[in-house]
Amino acid sequence: MGVLDGNVAVVAGGTGSVGEGIVRSFLREGAEVVVPCRSEQKRERLVSYVQDVAGDRLHLYPAIVSDEESVRDFRTAVIDNFPRVDLAVASLGGWYYGHSLHRMTFDDWNRVMHDHLTTHFLFLRAFVSLFHDHQNQTGTYVMINGGESKIPAPDSGVVSIAAAAQKMMSKVLAEESSGTNIRSYSISIMNPVKTRNRGGNYLDEWISAEQLGRYLVELQARKVPRTDQVSHILRTVSDLKVAGVAL
Repeated sequence: MGVLDGNVAVVAGGTGSVGEGIVRSFLREGAEVVVPCRSEQKRERLVSYVQDVAGDRLHLYPAIVSDEESVRDFRTAVIDNFPRVDLAVASLGGWYYGHSLHRMTFDDWNRVMHDHLTTHFLFLRAFVSLFHDHQNQTGTYVMINGGESKIPAPDSGVVSIAAAAQKMMSKVLAEESSGTNIRSYSISIMNPVKTRNRGGNYLDEWISAEQLGRYLVELQARKVPRTDQVSHILRTVSDLKVAGVAL
């Protein structure tokens, strides 16, 4: 039996380079995994990557997480096809590099803020509301963050600002869920994540996307330290070993 047998997990960004590893780990542990997908190419890439562990438990729906109406339709599809959602993960956002804050264009600022904050807001509103509507008010919401939330990134400072705001989102969610069984987490990965699209361009001690997924599995099962705390910081695979995550 898998650790997540019987769980329904929704992974926004599940077709991305980090998200696909999370999806694979969830499937390996028995979860029903639901992924919004806007690109047929990414859909096919994810299906190929997880086919050896997915069985019939991977569910992909066309959706654009950055669009309010599309997220609403995706939420409806999930409600119509699953009795509940146990776990929602947001592995969203990209990178920006080009100009310091005082030189970046307003269009660039708006685009980064939309990708890193508004998109997160749309997804969390859709699925945290399901947790609150559940008769037991239960569920887990996880935001994947980067080291830029703690370390200023010159010429990419807008990403640092947005990432810090994402962490505050998690803290606000936790406060608003006080007295319920709803858990909110912000996972900050302080080094780059090892992903398939990096090829061999990484350090061995970096955490891989699938190893990150294993940490989230153990977090959902309350088998890692500090499951009562919102912020979790991970630097290298040594942190996973200390937390008791099987690598």
